Amino acid sequence: MQSLSGFRDIPVTSNAIIEREALKWTLDGGAELELNSIAEEVPLALVFNGEPFAVMMVSPSDLTDFVVGFSFTENLISDAGEIDGIEFTHSEKGITAYISVSRTISDDLRKRKKNVVGRTGCGLCGEETLEGAIRVVSKVNAPESFKTEVIQRALQSLETLQTMNHEVGTLHGAAWSDRDGSISLVKEDVGRHNALDKLIGALLLNPEYARQGFILITSRASYEMVTKVARANVGLLVAVSGPTSLAIKTAINSDVTLVGFARNGRQTIYSHKERILLEGDAL
Repeated sequence: MQSLSGFRDIPVTSNAIIEREALKWTLDGGAELELNSIAEEVPLALVFNGEPFAVMMVSPSDLTDFVVGFSFTENLISDAGEIDGIEFTHSEKGITAYISVSRTISDDLRKRKKNVVGRTGCGLCGEETLEGAIRVVSKVNAPESFKTEVIQRALQSLETLQTMNHEVGTLHGAAWSDRDGSISLVKEDVGRHNALDKLIGALLLNPEYARQGFILITSRASYEMVTKVARANVGLLVAVSGPTSLAIKTAINSDVTLVGFARNGRQTIYSHKERILLEGDAL
C-alpha cells in the first residue's frame, strides 16, 4: 500500500503492528532505508444499541477486552454479563464496535453521550463539567497484603512478557500478577488507559483468574488509572513511573495502595503502606 510520503506500509502478522520503510541516518553509516515495526493506532467507534457514544484511539488488538473494560470503568455496566453482544466492523476510516445492552442501560447512556474523540492519552475525554471529571470513587474491599519481593518478581518478568512492545518500543502495558508475583495476563496498547481497560475487561471475562492479586502498569499513575483500579476492586496498583498528586489523593480515599517508581530493587509507597510487607523495614 503506497502512503502519502512515498514509503510503504506492509501489514505483518499482528494486526496491531505494521512494518514501514523509513530512512535511517547514522554518523558512521550515513543514510539508508530500513524496515521499522510500527504500532498501529486506529479510531474505534463505540455504538451502544445503535447510538454512537464515543470514539477512542486504540491499538487494534484485544478489542473485546477493551470494550468490556471501558464500559465497566466508565460505569456504563456493572458486570460483563450486562453486555449481550459485540460486533466489530472494519472500514478504511477505522473500526466500529456495535454493542448490545439492555434498554435501561442504553437510556442512561444517552444522558452521558460523549460526542468527542478520545485521544490516545485521554482518560477523561468528553466530560463537560468538573463534577463529571472528578468522580466519587468507592472504597475497595481487598484485604490481602503483598511482600516487596513478590512485586519485584513480577516487575522482572513484565518487560519480557510485553511481546508486541519488543517489536515497536511504543506500547504501554498493563499486567495482572497473582500473590506469588507470577504474571498471568498482559495487555498492550498505544494508550495507557486503553491497556488498563483491556486488562480489566479480560479479568471480567475470565473469572477463572484468581482475583487475589495486583495490577502493574508501565506508565505513570494518574488519577484516571487509580479510579479504574478502584472500580475493579483491586487493592494494589504498581506503576513503573511516578504518580500525580490527585492520583495519590484518590488512592488514599479509595483504600488503594499506590506504588510508584517500581523498578529493579526499589519502589515507593504513596498510600496504604499496610498492604506491603517490607523486608529490611527501618521504620
